[in-house]
Amino acid sequence: MSDSQAHRKPSEIDPHRSWFDELASRTQEVISRDYFFITLVVLTAIWAPSYFLMHSVDHWYKAFVLPAEIVTLFMVALMANHDRRSEKALHRKVDALASALAAIVEDSTDEDVRRQATELRAAVGLEDRESTDDN
Repeated sequence: MSDSQAHRKPSEIDPHRSWFDELASRTQEVISRDYFFITLVVLTAIWAPSYFLMHSVDHWYKAFVLPAEIVTLFMVALMANHDRRSEKALHRKVDALASALAAIVEDSTDEDVRRQATELRAAVGLEDRESTDDN
């Protein structure tokens, strides 16, 4: 991602999302609801007594765990996409607020206010420059 693309203004963002972004948003909407959790509890409750039908612990275990692992992997990928987009949007909003506030207070005669305006401008795009190793 280029520097100019990483620091686009919120008004420059295309409102149309890819099919993957739409799928991630819809998945996040479904799995964050209480009825999804209740469905998982019910499925687990139905699965538990199925042991007596399978006659083998290995088959019984695999009949539930393998599909659950595959679905979990897909859900994690979709949720990570959704979280990434949400975080980027949040940073753009905060950057726009910081830029606007810095522009307002920049012309102040108070030296401390102007210093804070400089800090606000420096904060724009900070998420692209800051390291987890910074103290």
